[in-house]
Amino acid sequence: SFAIPTNKILAIVDDLAIGITPTHGYLGVDMTTMTPALANYINKLSPAAAVPERDGVMIEKVFKNSPAKEGGLKKFDFVLEIDGKRVFNADAAHVILDRATIGQELSIKVLRDDTEITLQVKPEDLSPRLKQVRQERLKRKR
Repeated sequence: SFAIPTNKILAIVDDLAIGITPTHGYLGVDMTTMTPALANYINKLSPAAAVPERDGVMIEKVFKNSPAKEGGLKKFDFVLEIDGKRVFNADAAHVILDRATIGQELSIKVLRDDTEITLQVKPEDLSPRLKQVRQERLKRKR
């Protein structure tokens, strides 16, 4: 399910009231809160998946032509920190990313193959990408 926190809605309403267009940070990743038990279950269903069996925030997918792809994030990276803030679940990571400044580099520390790596990624505004997706869907319907 998808929910927007009340404080986020109120901030958007306040911005709209004074003529500010709200922005939303976009990295271009799907993340999930992973546990060893969940990884084990996925690996049994699909042995080719090879999901690392550990706790943390795992990147499930990196979208092409995204800030995440350009910054070097990869599938199965485990996000440890975003801008120095430790993350323990995907919700916490999304909150930090949502508050990030568009176009300002974020330092993202990941665990990849048992090696910690720090990458720099610049979030983009999600709005233009949503507009593009809507236009592409309209074209397909015609």
